[in-house]
Amino acid sequence: MHSYIDLFFASSGVSPIAISDRIRAMAGLEFIIGPHDIAFEWHTVEEFRTRLLKVHAALEGTGVFYRIETVTDEPGFVEPVVWPPPAVQHNVVHPGY
Repeated sequence: MHSYIDLFFASSGVSPIAISDRIRAMAGLEFIIGPHDIAFEWHTVEEFRTRLLKVHAALEGTGVFYRIETVTDEPGFVEPVVWPPPAVQHNVVHPGY
């Protein structure tokens, strides 16, 4: 599995350079170039939990918000669900006919 982390900084919080150093030192992760800020691979739930705890500890108290997205190695298609669901039609034929 692959997990991606997106970071959201506040100008009143810790600088992105300092966060990069903290993430590297505390979680062993590097910023990446692309649509996400950080990426890591894991194979067991314990690996994921351990890495996530380290990331959280590195960001705690910094004013940085984060979002995690996890994808499988072979992403599957999920049939979209229409929202709101269509209204139930009881009379298929108009009563005037």
